[in-house]
Amino acid sequence: MDLNNMPIYSRMKSCGVQKQGESRRVASGVLEDELYAMQCEINVDWPSRTIESVHARIKRFTTVRCVLAEPVFLKAEGWKIDSQVEGRIKKELGRNGCRHLAILMVDSIRSLVRAELVRNLTSEMRSNPNLDSVNFVRTFFQENPELKTIMKINPENL
Repeated sequence: MDLNNMPIYSRMKSCGVQKQGESRRVASGVLEDELYAMQCEINVDWPSRTIESVHARIKRFTTVRCVLAEPVFLKAEGWKIDSQVEGRIKKELGRNGCRHLAILMVDSIRSLVRAELVRNLTSEMRSNPNLDSVNFVRTFFQENPELKTIMKINPENL
């Protein structure tokens, strides 16, 4: 195989989370490659885990349906981040808008849940350096069982 004649393809996907005050979180995602360029920003009230607003932007796309995605994603406003949210995003938003943007949104929400878990763990470890982190994670998901599904965690592994 001649590596000099192989086509070059690169995809960049990035997700980030910002804490804005005690109860507001902003999860954002960016996807860029030769075919697609898109981003999403999801404002979430964390104690209630309610999506307050969604901003979607598609700059480069492959189908006409992708152009219609931006307003479709506004339907997620008011949804709860729970065990059903991934399926709802993929079915209700991805099928009627853009599946790549739907997956980016799911990945951004997953990053938010991870960030909150780590934020809580770090806070607890400051006050209790001998904290059993495995038990902490187990307790976190026992207290928040609806988050296991979005994190793809097998309950038997906890």
